[in-house]
Amino acid sequence: MRQMLISMSLVMLLLLSFSSLMIAAAPDTIRIWASTVSFDAVINSDTIAGGYVKPNTVFLLQNTGSKDTSFLSYAPITVKGNITVIGKVNPVTGKPPVIMPGIRQDNSSIGDYFEPQGNDTLTLKGLYFVGTRADSASNTGRFVVPVGDYHVFYFDHCVLENIVGPQATPNLFDTWAHAHCSFYITNCEFRNSVHDSPGNPGFAWTETGDPIAVPCDTAIFRNNTFFCFGGLVLGGGSRAPIYLDFEHNTMYNTVQQGIFQLYNMNNAVVRNNVFWNVGSTSQPTSWGNPAGSGKWFSGLITLDTLSDTLLTTPFMPLTEAGRSINITNNVYCWPPQDTVKWNTYSCQTMVFVSAIPGMGTDKVKWPLINIANNDSTDPGFNPALDTLAADAMAPLIDLSFTLYSANGYRPYLYKMPPITDPAGVISWEAGIPSNWATTQGYPVPENLRYSSTTLAAAGTDGKALGDLNWFPEQITAVSKTLNSLPAKFELSQNYPNPFNPSTKISYTLAAQGMTRLSVFDILGREVAVLVNEVQNVGSHNVTFTANNLSSGVYFYKLMSSETTTTLKMILMK
Repeated sequence: MRQMLISMSLVMLLLLSFSSLMIAAAPDTIRIWASTVSFDAVINSDTIAGGYVKPNTVFLLQNTGSKDTSFLSYAPITVKGNITVIGKVNPVTGKPPVIMPGIRQDNSSIGDYFEPQGNDTLTLKGLYFVGTRADSASNTGRFVVPVGDYHVFYFDHCVLENIVGPQATPNLFDTWAHAHCSFYITNCEFRNSVHDSPGNPGFAWTETGDPIAVPCDTAIFRNNTFFCFGGLVLGGGSRAPIYLDFEHNTMYNTVQQGIFQLYNMNNAVVRNNVFWNVGSTSQPTSWGNPAGSGKWFSGLITLDTLSDTLLTTPFMPLTEAGRSINITNNVYCWPPQDTVKWNTYSCQTMVFVSAIPGMGTDKVKWPLINIANNDSTDPGFNPALDTLAADAMAPLIDLSFTLYSANGYRPYLYKMPPITDPAGVISWEAGIPSNWATTQGYPVPENLRYSSTTLAAAGTDGKALGDLNWFPEQITAVSKTLNSLPAKFELSQNYPNPFNPSTKISYTLAAQGMTRLSVFDILGREVAVLVNEVQNVGSHNVTFTANNLSSGVYFYKLMSSETTTTLKMILMK
């Protein structure tokens, strides 16, 4: 008995020591000024032993003068550890900071903006990234090229402009063959990201050749716009994310393949979205396979039966009856300027959902699949914008199946080239309305607020379908805030600790956003997900019960749009 008390005392001392080190500290803010140093140089040099970024560091970008100057990046961000970059709106011009490729002495520029090294969280908020250099040349690079696995991406109120991706690997996020990546993308716009080759780029391709690996844990997209976009938001063929949540997004005038190419989608929600002229170039009828498995190119969303490999894969229990898929309450349409081209080139007639017959109706085989209330309706965007967009896309359809390799054509709308004044200072003033934050929600000239009053209140939550940033009066002040640093983010030590079998975990959030609280064993395997949703500012409490776990050391990890913090706990049965 005495030996047990001594052992428990030692355990408690270790826990107290560990807790004092791990409790989240106040952010160490590092300001980056565009006129003095490059964006990448500050972040890549602010490291400690092993090449890790200093813990609890927030990199803050802000212009304060009457003229906005672009932040230049000459090399990818390659530091290890969690990276948080926040842009503050210029109080004079009302515009966010812009990051663009710098031009090296040999006339080259960056290929990628970020190259996270593995087990990292990349948080970006209130930033405008462009792939256009000061000489107006387009940088054919990707945005993120991970190294290793277990990456988490939190993006909020960001714009990615004209990042076109190399032709061989076209995605903005090159997560091909990387396991356990997660995306939490909110209030962002991806615009003018179209390569000369239609279908390039997409947002990300989540696939891995390892039959027991999980290519993507969680993919959550809410209140985003994809404007003049090349390809799929997510592709992965037979490997869908463990959990997919795609709500209140607007896709406008995109090129090939549609929204998702995730035949074996398992646990997904797709609702309250608007899709206008998505997958507009269609694909040849010869590419489809309507009689069998695996290729359903005619649908913006493609569904198939689970393959034998997935039915027997140990990484997660998959059954046809257990697939929970809700594709509801969305609208979609295609303009006649482009649909007429489908017949010209013997292309497939696009539909919203293309699936194995019965997947939406056979409630015995697929009791949890619900495909309903998806209407072919024109929301009523600006008629001049619709005409311009459809007319610009039509020649690309011609080039897609004839001469595109020799005559590259990108259907950009409202391009915003940077301006260089006589003193050589790069600014980003052209085309961005000064009142963008209050009237549109984005610093871009297009406005995708539509005229249909019915659709403006048709969401399952009573709000407008599509990206709510085009209806700023329907978004709370908290979710629109771009101009503040985290005031308090804290993860508390669980109590009791050690525990058996239940313990309470408390934490505080300083900003509304996606929040994930999960538990890992000592080998780094995720054993429980306690929270995975959008949460409000303030204090939160969660009870963790570990009936099915054995005694030992465990870690609980809190991830939000602000930062990531991990603490240790002990289960003692």
